[in-house]
Amino acid sequence: MVSSEPLDLAEIDPPRWRIMTDDVVYGPYTLGQMRSFADEDRLRENSKVADGDGGAFIAAWDHDDLKLLFSPSSPPEAKTEPRQPDNHMIFFRHVGESRAAALQMLNQLGKFAEMMPGVYLLSSAERTSQIRLQLAEISAPGDQIVVVNATRGRLAWAGLGDDTDALVQSIWAPKS
Repeated sequence: MVSSEPLDLAEIDPPRWRIMTDDVVYGPYTLGQMRSFADEDRLRENSKVADGDGGAFIAAWDHDDLKLLFSPSSPPEAKTEPRQPDNHMIFFRHVGESRAAALQMLNQLGKFAEMMPGVYLLSSAERTSQIRLQLAEISAPGDQIVVVNATRGRLAWAGLGDDTDALVQSIWAPKS
């Protein structure tokens, strides 16, 4: 017999997970959303995650429900395979005095070239989200950063504003 009541997905997969990035808390998210974040490399084993409102923020790997989203064989410390370099295009609009620091950071991240002012090609084994994070840490207020991983179809950005964040998220479809 078919029920005429609508299915309440919140009962099946409730939004209970919160993620802390740069002292900012995001969420709550469902386990399905967390799986998508892990697939997109936006959630990593060492990401700070809380289960429920007011829960302690600990590494995602330390949550039994989230361990399944990562490599089933071993915790992150045991992974030894080096990543192969990916091709990235970085757009960095320097408003402040961060250009010299950005060039130094790119040099540390891998092999790079500046194609035109503020547009860089980078070959690096570092994850796209980490490149954005490291560049954001040395950026000045008002700087804008977009990192495109041309190898994996990933996108990361900082300093674009809430309206642009929502617009990019509505358009960019991560590579599966």
